[in-house]
Amino acid sequence: MGFLLSSREGRLCVDGKRVMTPYFEGMFPADQFTSGDLSLPATDINLKMVSQCYLDLFIKPMGMVLEKRPSGKRWLHSTLDIAQNYSSSAAVQAEDSTIRGKNADSDNSTRGWCLFAVNTLHRFFWKDFDCYRGTCKYDESHDYHWWLQNSIGDVIDLTEEQYRISKIDQLREEGKKLKPLGLRYAATSRAMAYKITELLSGQHYDPDVIDQYANAYMKR
Repeated sequence: MGFLLSSREGRLCVDGKRVMTPYFEGMFPADQFTSGDLSLPATDINLKMVSQCYLDLFIKPMGMVLEKRPSGKRWLHSTLDIAQNYSSSAAVQAEDSTIRGKNADSDNSTRGWCLFAVNTLHRFFWKDFDCYRGTCKYDESHDYHWWLQNSIGDVIDLTEEQYRISKIDQLREEGKKLKPLGLRYAATSRAMAYKITELLSGQHYDPDVIDQYANAYMKR
């Protein structure tokens, strides 16, 4: 059985225990990501750094964000809010680095974030980890749970807390390996991944170059 990388209250956990993951601007060389290739070795420190960056940049400041759809269902994320605030044009402006959602202080701040987190982290670790979707829904009106998993059973699931809070323990049973979702989710995860690289390398570059590698990780 492999390790589980998750989170509790915005802090990274390994096998349920909180860990400290320091990072700072310029951790990677300035030209690390400028070619558009975001792939990184799935080392312990890389996995922790990128995961904690995701929590700090997106989930913690935004919290649980609700979006109304024409069908009347209430989805637990707002792709419109995220895309607007983390579009490629906004990403190059340092003052727009974070936004705060209405439910940023919610005890269930990871609710609705699983697919965004999976698609974004997959851009960094697609050579070792695949996208998985479970069969367990949060409730009847909301989508399935997603996480990353490799061939030896290591799991990256930054948003499992939303299920634990609701006492749903079998969230990853009968998981099925699937490709990352495209269209709006791909555009949003690209913008999020760009923000992470910008922080870790301290370098601004053209986010459009990331698309050069889309065919590689989308086939996983």
